[in-house]
Amino acid sequence: LLTSRGKALCEELEVHYENFIDCYDWKEVLSPSIDPYSGMSSLQRVPERFAQLLRHGEGLLQRVYFTRHVFLKARPMFLNDQQYLKVLKGLMAKFPEFPEADKIPGYDLLTSRGKALCEELEVHYENFIDCYDWKEAALHLINEVGTQTSILSHDTNERLMGVWLDLMVMFVRLHLLVATIADRKTILAVYAKMYQYTKSLPEPNYIKVSKWMMMYDVPFRQIQEDFRAVNDQMGRALLSTMMPYLKTRTVSIMRKESALSITLKSEDLTRPAHDQFRHELTMTSRVFQWVVYGYLAVPGALAAPGAVDYLKAVLAESYLAPVFKDVTFPIYPEYDNLFTNYKSKTFSLAKQKKVVKDAAVSSVAEAHRKHHERRVYVRQEMEALLHLLEDRPALLGPKFPMIIAGLHLAKEEIFAHFRQQVEQPPEKLRKHYKPDDWKEKRISSLIYLIHKFTELINKHRPIIQMYHLEYMAVADALALQSLVDTNFVNAAGPTVTQLAQSIQSDLASCQSLLDNVQRGGAPEMNFRGLRASWLRMQALMSATGSSLITQHKALVSRFEVVAQHSLNVDGIDEQLEEFASLKQLYYFKESLFTSFDQSIVDGPDQPLHAMVYIHLLAQFPSNATEYWPEEREIIGTESVRIANESLTKVATRIATILHTMATEYIRNDYQISDSNAALPLLQKRKDYKPPKDYVPPAEPGSESAYRNRTILENLRLYERNAAQLCTALNSVLDLTVYDHNITPREYLRERIGTNLRTFMRKALPTGNVDAPIQRPSLLAMQFRIYIATLSFVENFVSLDMGDLIREVLIGESYVRSLGKSGHLNFITDPEIDPLDKETFLQQILQFYIDLVHKRILVPGVVYSPLRQGFVSKTVMPFQVEGYASVVELKALATLIGPYGLKAIDREVLKFIAAQVSGLKDSLTSNAPVLDVIQSAYYREARCLEEFKRLKDVDSFMNKSVQIGNALTMRQLLHQALHEVLQEEVPFIVNTVDAMFHEYQQNTFMHPDLVPVDSLAVDAGIDAGTADPYLKATLKKTTTDADKRIWDLLPVMYAASFATSSVWREAVYKPQIEGYLNNAHCLARCINDLIVCFGSITNPTSNEMDIIASLQKFVEVSSVILLRMARAKEDRRGPVDFPSVIVFLDKFMDNANLLTYDVLESCLPYALLRNMYKDIYEVKTQGKPVDPTFIDTAGY
Repeated sequence: LLTSRGKALCEELEVHYENFIDCYDWKEVLSPSIDPYSGMSSLQRVPERFAQLLRHGEGLLQRVYFTRHVFLKARPMFLNDQQYLKVLKGLMAKFPEFPEADKIPGYDLLTSRGKALCEELEVHYENFIDCYDWKEAALHLINEVGTQTSILSHDTNERLMGVWLDLMVMFVRLHLLVATIADRKTILAVYAKMYQYTKSLPEPNYIKVSKWMMMYDVPFRQIQEDFRAVNDQMGRALLSTMMPYLKTRTVSIMRKESALSITLKSEDLTRPAHDQFRHELTMTSRVFQWVVYGYLAVPGALAAPGAVDYLKAVLAESYLAPVFKDVTFPIYPEYDNLFTNYKSKTFSLAKQKKVVKDAAVSSVAEAHRKHHERRVYVRQEMEALLHLLEDRPALLGPKFPMIIAGLHLAKEEIFAHFRQQVEQPPEKLRKHYKPDDWKEKRISSLIYLIHKFTELINKHRPIIQMYHLEYMAVADALALQSLVDTNFVNAAGPTVTQLAQSIQSDLASCQSLLDNVQRGGAPEMNFRGLRASWLRMQALMSATGSSLITQHKALVSRFEVVAQHSLNVDGIDEQLEEFASLKQLYYFKESLFTSFDQSIVDGPDQPLHAMVYIHLLAQFPSNATEYWPEEREIIGTESVRIANESLTKVATRIATILHTMATEYIRNDYQISDSNAALPLLQKRKDYKPPKDYVPPAEPGSESAYRNRTILENLRLYERNAAQLCTALNSVLDLTVYDHNITPREYLRERIGTNLRTFMRKALPTGNVDAPIQRPSLLAMQFRIYIATLSFVENFVSLDMGDLIREVLIGESYVRSLGKSGHLNFITDPEIDPLDKETFLQQILQFYIDLVHKRILVPGVVYSPLRQGFVSKTVMPFQVEGYASVVELKALATLIGPYGLKAIDREVLKFIAAQVSGLKDSLTSNAPVLDVIQSAYYREARCLEEFKRLKDVDSFMNKSVQIGNALTMRQLLHQALHEVLQEEVPFIVNTVDAMFHEYQQNTFMHPDLVPVDSLAVDAGIDAGTADPYLKATLKKTTTDADKRIWDLLPVMYAASFATSSVWREAVYKPQIEGYLNNAHCLARCINDLIVCFGSITNPTSNEMDIIASLQKFVEVSSVILLRMARAKEDRRGPVDFPSVIVFLDKFMDNANLLTYDVLESCLPYALLRNMYKDIYEVKTQGKPVDPTFIDTAGY
């Protein structure tokens, strides 16, 4: 039964089994003298004990940091309440002892929340208990190794010395971190007292923990006592690192040694970079902490020759030392206190106090130059190395130690930079501190290089692993075989020999691993046991009374190389975490993203590296540990927020630059505009005087003048900046930050779209009351330049700018409520309002509504068929031809498209419907008179009597002129749209046109043909008598009972020739091919209204009835006009009779249902010809005519 579920049971119980293993290991660390299962001495268990203590120490740092965060950022309520503060003051009066409960004022406040306080403080109290237990075990191991080894030196047993000093540093850092919690004693006292209250038992750990807290209240005072036994050993260990450390801090030496270059010595191009110097480069940050914290822990070691000078050199590097995450330790106050107050029988530090002062000044006033020099060196060498390795990844294997050294140096400089940005030096050193000296503009380049090297290593990981695995299987195995000889075996003894043979056995297994990989397998590579054996072997060889470690230096050196090679096989992730991980920059995020803001704006290459900051945000959530799992949610949410803000900044920067470039290009284009071109011509005239406030425009090409070179230079810098940022954005397709998948280029797309919308809306208004918006042609020119500038992005980012531009233009001009072509509900449904949002179209629509309602009705504004648009007198402030001509409307059509024009069309139709209602009222009131005129128009006397009875004829005709203007404006809109579509989509337009002309015009709106009719109108095709939108609009103003009223419409218009002032004042001007009072627009009005109402009210759908109405108008009008021609002396007649006669010819041009023989039968062509001759004849009165003169009639 068990074996049948063997694999499942193993998986189910594995995690619990490992928990017990870790418990046993932890017990071993805390009780090193008890080892009933093995005969190993305490030094033999060194690897396990160091590993356990360092791992648990790191966990305790995280837990204490959590406690610090809670009591610093979100203090418990009872610590802020004034009532509780009095209670706490009484409770803490004799800490660690407790006064009697009845002597603590307000003690009931605490006991009333006793259980809650215990639960709230329990986790923090337990953190302090574990810190105490860890301190005891760590201190025991430090003293034990320090006293039981004959030597701990960088030159002899570097690995053992390293973990020993690392444990010492962690010991110091933990106590420093605990000391930063101001409420630490309060936590202990309140928890212990409430524990005793709720359980009626004293808290068992309180006495030892509170005593520990009091002893380490000033940490270094007690630490110096703790480490007194290892003072000399630690001093020698620290001093042994002096020469290697100082060597790695000097850039000239690193250049000379080709520390990070593989091209300086071409003969070493393919040789392995496993030398000691590059290994020492990976230890610099550890050595800095060893020295800074070590001499504070064992100040007696400063008595050694050279120790003070070494300390001075190290202290000059920085005025801060890292503690944990963003917590730092100010070095100089503590060292100043040490050198002032430390007392020793053998030497005096007070005499050398100036050393600390000089080092402090140097760390503030000069260290920034050293750091800058190192950053420049690392950046230059790592850039060259990256390009070479990307091209030749096979070199990653032999040069991996060099890469790790470079990554470590880069990471060290990055964190040093941000620590110094966050923390300023102590007050006494502020006078030497200049913030600008510590700023590093190209810090993003170092971050970028680390990111790219990490990607490169992960991509080519098998190359690195196989290279070092093969190295171990062959070169290392052979070397150890010759070094582990009989002499060594005899001198070492069985235990050390057994460890050496186990390492050789591990090396022998490398060949089988290689064979497995070559066969396509994926064997597990784990050499942790090998490295543990070597550390154990080092400890035994360094034991007191043993000289093995100094007698076999070649063997020690080779074993060290083997251990490093093994780490390059199975510990790549660990090395990347230690030397290349920048995730803890999260705790410097304010300073980090201040540098991000700078990097996207300036610098030769920083904008190219902008996206590396977003990659960092993806790493930040991994800072969370099992000791504070809630931190992942906190960091993740914050990272997503920062990512959104940062990408928005990048997108905004690019969009702003593009806007600036486009604005400059528009300004340059304006230099060659027609208005500017006219200025030189005007200046040649002697009588020309510019206005007082006139500012001459810039001359074309003036931007290239030497005095204006700054403008062009800035433009080039902007363009470079935008290109670099676009390249950076394009380098990341998408990225996961916490629980969000981010696509950077979409931020740019959204921002450019927003900028384009803003530009469209802001470019439109002019601020001029007379001309509130730009001319469409000028606006279209600006848009073309702006859109061409936006297309710059496509050179660097995979974005379809054409699609984006279409989306924005459609969004600004499309009115969803207008529906699709083929539907008339946008006319018939009064609830539909196209002005449903603030858009570019809305401003245009408002202007053209005002144009149709007011501006084209102003005296002096005339429709000119010759110029294909409305024109104004030159003296008028508003020139309507800049907005209501075919040329300008074509430009408008390119801007707002068919849907935009359709919205304008709807507003024009609404205006027509409003005026038609007025016509209906006039016809209704005059119906009896018109009936008489209709039946007796051939009787002159009767007609003259009836004409006098007509009412409101001028109002009727003025409304008709307004309708004619609106219909003409509508015809111009359709013509402009048709010409634009014919240029842009000719095949579609031709197809619609062919389909529309496939059948006779749908005069009576047959439902099956209305969709095609409306599609034709939407394409700008002249629908003639089949205009469905106009008919649907007019249909809302009438009913079936109104047929008799609308049948009188031709008679009313005919009678107006004799009764309306419109015709009395009508003067036809050949220069504009129209009447000065727009009477020529009546031709379209009369024809369209007769046709539309004839089709709407005709129950038989007989087109002959409409033709008869049109013929009636021609016939009655001809009779009336001919009578008026006989009586020219009548003062009530037209001022210019020929102008009135030719109107019927203009009417026939618009009446598609009539042929000219209808007019010929009523009004002879000879008469019309003579009328035209009188109009067009130039009367010179005997003076010669200038052939170059063109009479524009003031337009």
